[in-house]
Amino acid sequence: MSRNWFHRLLISYLPVLILIGCLFVFIGIIQLSELSQRNAVKSSQIYAQNLQNNIDTSLRSIEIMMIEMISRNTKPTSFASMESSPEFIVDLSQLLQGMVSTNSLIDSIYIYRAGDGTIVTDQTKLTLEQSADGSFVEANLSALSKGWSDPRTFRTFKIGNEKKTVISIAKGIPLTGKGTALLVVNVKVDSIQQYLDKFGQSDVSYISVSDRAGVEMFRQGGRSSHEDDIVVTSNYTGWTYKSGLKEEIMGNVFSYITSGWVMLGFLGLLIGIWWIIYISRKNYKPIETMMSRIQKYNQQHKNSFIQEASVDDLSYIDYTLSNMIEASEDYENRNQENNRFRRLRLFQQLVEGVESINQEEWNVSLRELEIDVFTCASVSIIEIDKYSEFISQYSHADQGLFKYILTKVVDETAKADSLRIWQEWVTNHRLCVIYFGNDEELQHQLGSRILTQSEQIREWLQNNLKLTVTLGIGEAVTEASAVSVSYDTALKVLSYKSALGSNRVIGHWEIDVLSHDDMFVYLQYVRTIAQAFRVGSEKWQEELKLLFDGLRSLLLPKEEIDSVLIYMNFFFHREMTELPPVYQTLWNNEFRIQWIERMESLETLDEVESFYLERLTSCDRKMKSLREEKGNHAIVRRVREYIEEHFDNPDLSLSMLSEKFNMNASSLSLLFKSEFGEKFVVYLCQVRMEHAKELLRDGNLPIHEISVMVGYLQPISFIRTFKKTVGVTPGDYRKVHQ
Repeated sequence: MSRNWFHRLLISYLPVLILIGCLFVFIGIIQLSELSQRNAVKSSQIYAQNLQNNIDTSLRSIEIMMIEMISRNTKPTSFASMESSPEFIVDLSQLLQGMVSTNSLIDSIYIYRAGDGTIVTDQTKLTLEQSADGSFVEANLSALSKGWSDPRTFRTFKIGNEKKTVISIAKGIPLTGKGTALLVVNVKVDSIQQYLDKFGQSDVSYISVSDRAGVEMFRQGGRSSHEDDIVVTSNYTGWTYKSGLKEEIMGNVFSYITSGWVMLGFLGLLIGIWWIIYISRKNYKPIETMMSRIQKYNQQHKNSFIQEASVDDLSYIDYTLSNMIEASEDYENRNQENNRFRRLRLFQQLVEGVESINQEEWNVSLRELEIDVFTCASVSIIEIDKYSEFISQYSHADQGLFKYILTKVVDETAKADSLRIWQEWVTNHRLCVIYFGNDEELQHQLGSRILTQSEQIREWLQNNLKLTVTLGIGEAVTEASAVSVSYDTALKVLSYKSALGSNRVIGHWEIDVLSHDDMFVYLQYVRTIAQAFRVGSEKWQEELKLLFDGLRSLLLPKEEIDSVLIYMNFFFHREMTELPPVYQTLWNNEFRIQWIERMESLETLDEVESFYLERLTSCDRKMKSLREEKGNHAIVRRVREYIEEHFDNPDLSLSMLSEKFNMNASSLSLLFKSEFGEKFVVYLCQVRMEHAKELLRDGNLPIHEISVMVGYLQPISFIRTFKKTVGVTPGDYRKVHQ
């Protein structure tokens, strides 16, 4: 066998381990014997306690059943009030039978009335003179309930039926009264004995139960009582439960100590001690040599970090080696950390546009990137989509792993295309990558290669990690000081993710030609959407779709989209305040609170549109249900349908509607205001303007003809009203939407 240090120690100490193990086994036998006895005693205590709790619970449930019957059922009170009709007596007897069938411990039950001495049992009706339980009734009729009685002899009639040993409980009717009526429940002692025989079986312990006077009532198990037995007294029944071991479990410690096995173990221990002393002395020679060399080194390097041994030789050797290794690793880590910090600081200076860049550090970084001369560069920013869901779905360690894989994918794809890159995380969810062009590479060629590589990165992450990212590519620059310009361009490009969509590559060339001159026109939809929603018109869904279609066509950055949404939410809030408070509460619960919770996680216009449509539809459906619950909803609906059909009538007015529907004009106006939160005139104007917008979008009719078709005889009045309501003239509206 090889004579290395590990094998020598193994051969030296393995026999000792075996000998000491045997010693512990023998000692364990004694400990297990004592532990077994303690556990058996503890088991007896738990055994008695559980039986006591179970029996108390069963008896207490009977008492609770009696109290509930007296307090909740009118029949016992009616019986005490001298109700004696045959039908009533039968019902009362059936009620008592139900109690007997409900609990298997109940043997019999009866109710006694002091007024005429009548007793009704679960089987029959008799008088106190016929009953054999008169003494118990008289003793408990005028006294407060004393709980369960001691075992006593019971039979229903004085003659003719067998005697039973029972325990009884009596409750006065009513509970707070005395001397009116009495409800008595009897439980056979044999039933409790059967319960003990069924659920109190134990191979280790016995159980005996005694009443308040100390007379033994029940027993399970064959051994007699002993002074060391466990005694448990019930606070509820006053019974005493005694439990103990059926057989004595005693260990003779002296017999174990004087046994041959224990003596053999003790002898093995002595041999093991001698062996350890001998072999340790023999194997200490190499350590002694090492110690002498370390001490000699310390004498030559008194100013070094290595100190004298403070505990033992092996600890001293370990301390010395650990300090030497730690010093070396600390030096390497500091050097790497300094390099890392220097590169990160230089990277930040580049993207932030700091003018005073250390040229020496810049040249070092270029050499590390294997770049001889800086010709051109372009910045790409990779943003993790739905970052709030990303951090809630994955642990901190998994997030770090995903980000590490992302950087490796970027690095590997760049190497595969011979692109030299410099990448750093600028925020928790954005990775900034600087691409450097070759000496002979032109700016537009670099952008084309970055676009190709970015698509490869996006597809790989989506297919392999189920992680989507959006990449923004900035313009290429030819000066190192202009890298910040490319970085700012990439940031600006990413702000268009809301309009262009996530999980894609967006180049700076895609947004250079965008124009937002028509945004004001689309903002006019906001007011009509909110107004149509408030009055319950189905037009709001169509208008909402047109608004989001328009925003998508404008390709707005995220900041401007957020401004539009704030503008729309303001109008919705203002319109909903016109309705009664119940509608405002519904609006807050169905939309406003949901928007506050979800606004940060909605990144694209498609997601925002889906959210608005879902929540507004839910709120609209519930608002309609509230309106239908009102008594006047039917007449308001008929008026509204009439307006929808005859909006083109120039003579349509509140007076005309009041005559049509036989209602007072003032009442109709108030009803309209309560239902839709606005006056009749405003609602009629909105209906006419909605139909006018349809005609302007879908046809080429002249303005004056459309004016007549929607109920305005004078085109000037129509144009003025349209501009006031929609925000633009009919002509401008037609230009935008055709």
